[in-house]
Amino acid sequence: MSPNNDVTVRTVIRAAIGSALAIVAMSEMSSAQATLRGRVVDSETGRSLGGARVNIRGIGAPLTTDSLGQFEVTLTSSADAQITIQRVGYAFAEFKVRVPASGAVEKVFSLDFTGQQLETIVVQARAEQLMPRYSDFEQRRSRGLGAFFRWDELNKGSFGSVGDALRTVRGVRIRCNQQTFECYAGMTRAPECPPTWFIDGQEVKSFHENTPIRDVYGIEVYRGPGEIPAEFGGSNAACGVIVMWTKSRPYRSTP
Repeated sequence: MSPNNDVTVRTVIRAAIGSALAIVAMSEMSSAQATLRGRVVDSETGRSLGGARVNIRGIGAPLTTDSLGQFEVTLTSSADAQITIQRVGYAFAEFKVRVPASGAVEKVFSLDFTGQQLETIVVQARAEQLMPRYSDFEQRRSRGLGAFFRWDELNKGSFGSVGDALRTVRGVRIRCNQQTFECYAGMTRAPECPPTWFIDGQEVKSFHENTPIRDVYGIEVYRGPGEIPAEFGGSNAACGVIVMWTKSRPYRSTP
């Protein structure tokens, strides 16, 4: 074999080896997959939500959770997965999940209950389910002394903040500082003294009425001594009392 032929043979062999290695690498890349196992739950009760619609960007058809609120999908990209989840009676939610090159990822996705498009009996059943935590609130609400908002009423009112809800209460005035962009509630019968705030049964020194309403279970407004129950009475009763109960959300989605 001539030297030229020997060089040609070696060149062909190197090219063949290179092509083979490239094919192997491409095969490994195409076979690198990750599995995402998700469970959709109620953010407050932890109840599994079957029938939720799960859309993942880059995946063709949407998925639907089973009776246990679960879904599973195979992903071939190691980028962040953009996920949106919808279910009747719950707020639309968006999530971002880091997907590894291979292996499995398990995530819990929580949705906030709104009650929209659900029958009244279903909404009431949920209120009764949560009542043990908020039993005192519900009892005072049934007596009717003061002004009350429950989460379902707040949803119907489409309020964006606590202040938006308080503006609708007769005898309550919202004053805003244009320099600090902060608003404060006060009673029209006692304009010079601020009301006392209670959060989840504990008195707090300050509170901003622009707080988002999505995490609020209920609000109680007592405009003077004649309305204030004994458990919230005190030296500042004449200035009014505002009591707010927040939702317990132990099922927030993991990052």
